[in-house]
Amino acid sequence: MIDLTFEKYSECKLNNLKIVDSYSVQQWEHYIVSFEGEVPNELQEPEALIIVGESGNVLQVVLREEGCDSPLFQFTESEKKQILDWFEKQKE
Repeated sequence: MIDLTFEKYSECKLNNLKIVDSYSVQQWEHYIVSFEGEVPNELQEPEALIIVGESGNVLQVVLREEGCDSPLFQFTESEKKQILDWFEKQKE
C-alpha cells in the first residue's frame, strides 16, 4: 500500500479475494472485491473496486475503505497485478 502522506510504503500479499458485489454504471461494470492481507492498521474495511469497460478490459483498480475511495492509501502496482491476475482467472 502506498501511504499518500508519504510516511509508509509496503507491498501486501493479498489473499482470500472474493467478488462481493457488482453493478453497472452507464457502459462500465463495477466489481467490489473483498480481500485479506497484512494491510496498514489505519485501513478500515478495505476492498477493491474493479472498473471494467465495454470491451471487457479492466480500466481501473481502486482501493476503497468503508465503501468509499480511500483518502490516505492506494494500491501499489504489485498489489494491482495480484488483483488483476485473480480477476482474470474468475472469467475463465
